[in-house]
Amino acid sequence: MRVFKNPLRKVREFYEKDSHAFSITIALAAAFILLIYSYIAFTKPNEFVSLSVLDEQKTAKNYPELLVIGENNTCRLWVVVENHMQRNITCKVLLKITEQAIQSVPLQIESAQNYTVMLNKGELWEKQVAITFNKAGDFYLVFELWTYNEKTGDFEFSNNFCVLSLKVVGV
Repeated sequence: MRVFKNPLRKVREFYEKDSHAFSITIALAAAFILLIYSYIAFTKPNEFVSLSVLDEQKTAKNYPELLVIGENNTCRLWVVVENHMQRNITCKVLLKITEQAIQSVPLQIESAQNYTVMLNKGELWEKQVAITFNKAGDFYLVFELWTYNEKTGDFEFSNNFCVLSLKVVGV
């Protein structure tokens, strides 16, 4: 194989033969290397924490819509949080229940239930929750995801939430 026997000689011959083409080739190679470097150095991975609320069978199909006091007045759901960050993260899920129309989230009311969990990178947490209603009405169940900010030392709303509407009737 004589092709790779003396690569520097081949480069020198190419330069002497057509120095303009050689200069363009070198410039394109440098631009390509810089393009790859900038892509690797400046692109951030898509990092996020997801919140899902699933029905009792862990699907997104059969959410309870109607509860009857005295018969089936308990709503059972699964709350799922998954860490897609490149680091461990502490999260808090707040369940807030309201009969008022929702204007904005997070709701400025006390939570009925809350769960705090630390998730490792790539980890998933799930919990079945039961919510019992003793009064009739049209309710909104609002699940809010809050994440801990180490710099401020406080939880911040992640703009990730789920809302379910539910009608509760008396016998």
